[in-house]
Amino acid sequence: MPGQHPLAGDFRGGEELLRFLAHLSGLSFVLTEEDVFGNKPHVCALSQMGARRPGLEVPTRVVSIFRFRDQRELERWFYPDDMAAWNAIFTEKSSAPTGRCSPTTD
Repeated sequence: MPGQHPLAGDFRGGEELLRFLAHLSGLSFVLTEEDVFGNKPHVCALSQMGARRPGLEVPTRVVSIFRFRDQRELERWFYPDDMAAWNAIFTEKSSAPTGRCSPTTD
C-alpha cells in the first residue's frame, strides 16, 4: 500500500489483509470500478477511490494491478493519480482538498 498514511506498507497473508480491510469501514471508503481487464496471470482495474466523511470528500483515480495463480490473488499493486488525495483517504483526520467522490465522465 503506497503513501504516507497510517495504513501504508506491505500486507502479507490473509490475516494482515483482513486487519487492513477492517480499517476501511471506519474511513467511509468509496470505490467505483471504471474498467477491468486482464490476461492469464494479471488483471488491471481502473478505479475511482475516495472517502466521504465529515469535513472530507476526496477522490483520486487509481490503477490497480493484480497477479493471480491457480485462481488465487498473489499480489496487488496500487498506483494512485493524486498521492495527496490517496493519503487523505487512508488518514482519519485530514486537511486534504475536497472534490467529487463519483466517477468522472471525461
